Amino acid sequence: MHQGRKTILAVLGLGLTWSIATGASAQDLGPWRPLTAEEEKSRIGDTPAGSIDPAMIEADFDGDGRKDKALIAVRKSNGSRGLIAVLNGQVHVIDPDSIEPSDSLRVAKPGRWNTICGNAFREFHECAGYPGRVTLKNPGILAISDGRTVLYVWDRKAKRFNGVLMVD
Repeated sequence: MHQGRKTILAVLGLGLTWSIATGASAQDLGPWRPLTAEEEKSRIGDTPAGSIDPAMIEADFDGDGRKDKALIAVRKSNGSRGLIAVLNGQVHVIDPDSIEPSDSLRVAKPGRWNTICGNAFREFHECAGYPGRVTLKNPGILAISDGRTVLYVWDRKAKRFNGVLMVD
């Protein structure tokens, strides 16, 4: 292969690795860090990257007109995975412990969403006092794991994310 072509490929490869590994680390995430390129590769396995939901998403989750980030992150102290969001430079820990290596994220578009108590699965769950649906004014975060999906929505008054179970 021509030396110039090798150099270009090396630079492109480094750029891709840098963008994956530092997409959220351009800012301080406190006790958390984004997935490394190796952890991301392990997360998606043999599935082509474009056909699996990502480990980091962006949308205006709090409705302030600026893009925010939600990402699967690794706790620096013990290597456990959690779900965090970065809003206006502030890190919000959404789920500190129950994220599995194969989990992924998806943006929930504004609109009406049926929860587990508003769909066919309600027969298998205790739904007394649980909402059958939620209406999103801003995008939400869908945390998708094997057989379970939780929708996290920003609560402006409480200044935190609340979760509702969608599938279990």
